[in-house]
Amino acid sequence: MESEFYQRVRDIVDDRIHGSTGITLNILTFLSEKLIYLEISQVRKVLDEVLRVVKKRSPIILPANLIYILNEAIDISISRGTKPDIQGITELLLSSYNQKIRKAIENAVDVLRGYRRIFTLSYSSQVINTLKKMLSVEILVITGRPILDGARTFKELASQGAKMRVYPDSSIYEAVSSSEAALLGCDAILLDGSAVNRSGSKVVALICYEKSIPAYVICDCMKLDFQSIWKPETWSYEFEGIEMNFQVFEKVESSLVSRYISEIGQDTPRDFVEKALREIRDYPYELIL
Repeated sequence: MESEFYQRVRDIVDDRIHGSTGITLNILTFLSEKLIYLEISQVRKVLDEVLRVVKKRSPIILPANLIYILNEAIDISISRGTKPDIQGITELLLSSYNQKIRKAIENAVDVLRGYRRIFTLSYSSQVINTLKKMLSVEILVITGRPILDGARTFKELASQGAKMRVYPDSSIYEAVSSSEAALLGCDAILLDGSAVNRSGSKVVALICYEKSIPAYVICDCMKLDFQSIWKPETWSYEFEGIEMNFQVFEKVESSLVSRYISEIGQDTPRDFVEKALREIRDYPYELIL
């Protein structure tokens, strides 16, 4: 049973379809269903092992951050001389994090209101759910070969009635230059204010900089890599007998990010990091009922 539990965690973490937010929500949902049957000593052991598993996929730091928050909340409860309410803490963590995501999307819609053409790339649930609320906007996207995550974005938004225009990857300059703003997701924000997102994001940001087009990154405070976990990840693909190896996530320097849009508003990279660190510090206390 134990091996099946950790294999399920590994399967969730190794997901190559969903972004970091989707992976994290799946882990939190799974843990919320399983931890309630365990004693505190067992919960500790399980969380330590889950943390070890998620840290192995270092490009995606969000699951490790929220497990850290969960552990901190348990510590605070014990330090107050009360038995931690594992079910209450895990359920509140899941629901409150979902609320953070919803608030970030609301803020992004407010910031982007007034733009007529918005570029994006890859597949980000936060980006997708923002653009689903902006169906009057023309959305420009590249296909994202070889993963075709951009094509997935195109299909999902088009099925909702969005006005879409898809470009081949080789036409990325034309696509970005034709937009009035770029909206990118992210898998991590580094302590220097840099964003980490799907490869191609830095090219997008550089084109935006050249053309004086705002490059927005939608995120939430829990994606700040305050534990300095992030490392690049190389993927391999074969096409017509040709093997390709490439880093699927890349760093976009803070100087190329116009604003981070999150649950706390829109901020410069420097301001975002400072505010996010405070949010992370306070978050465990909010989970103690």
